[in-house]
Amino acid sequence: MKIDEPGVLPKSEIHIFDPSGVAASSLIHILFWGDYQCLPPYQIVRENYDSLLIFVIHSGQLELAYAGETTLLAPGCVRLIDCHQPQHYRAMGEVHFDWIHFKGGSSQALYDNLAEQQATGFVIAEHPELATEMDQLKQQLLQNPDDEWAVNLALTRLLTGMIAAAAGNATLDQSLVTQAHAFMTEHFREAWQLSDIARQFNVSACHFARQFRRQYKISPHEYLISLRISEARRQLLLTGESVEQIASLCGFNSTSHFIRSFGHRTGVTPAQFRKLKF
Repeated sequence: MKIDEPGVLPKSEIHIFDPSGVAASSLIHILFWGDYQCLPPYQIVRENYDSLLIFVIHSGQLELAYAGETTLLAPGCVRLIDCHQPQHYRAMGEVHFDWIHFKGGSSQALYDNLAEQQATGFVIAEHPELATEMDQLKQQLLQNPDDEWAVNLALTRLLTGMIAAAAGNATLDQSLVTQAHAFMTEHFREAWQLSDIARQFNVSACHFARQFRRQYKISPHEYLISLRISEARRQLLLTGESVEQIASLCGFNSTSHFIRSFGHRTGVTPAQFRKLKF
């Protein structure tokens, strides 16, 4: 059917479902499913909707603001959210993604389990077993979407598979993130980006950021910046190096980025901080 939404390209598709009484009362069932190709200004701002929502990103990037965090969903990312909470997502350039609104059955309990483990997303390349479940769900929707029991089974297998993967990866992820934390603490003066650090440990940036926040209650980006700002404060107080030199010594890619970051976290410019008396 034709989609009259700003930024949604004509090749996009949307499918609307009318669940039977049995499905509505007892099964995990789909309300809407879309295969979208979009450009800015496509965006959705929603306070509350009675469903869960899963995204599968094929190309481009989708920015998601949800549960107090803003995340870029990149190609290969699968992300599940609870639409009972406010959400805002938008196209960052051209993006191609699938989305599925669903509810009912054990879906809320399964989601709550995943949310408790901070495991509501995964990267397809890192979890071939979950990629298989995702593919089977997509094939079910393409070939026989009216088989409500099969759709219920496919969604249940995907969600329970995510729970099993989260439990199995917990020890490995904790060890990996501890190593990454130590690496960042030692090498923060170098001009590392989050993607560079994730690559050092053979994981995606999305997965690394999620596991790091789970263990340390701070994003890896914020941790890296905090290390650099702390060292910059020491340099400003104890050395005569210029602001430009300190920016470079502390791993900032430009003086302007350093000044903005420093001001945001201390409330003063580097030059003003240098004049403070302690």
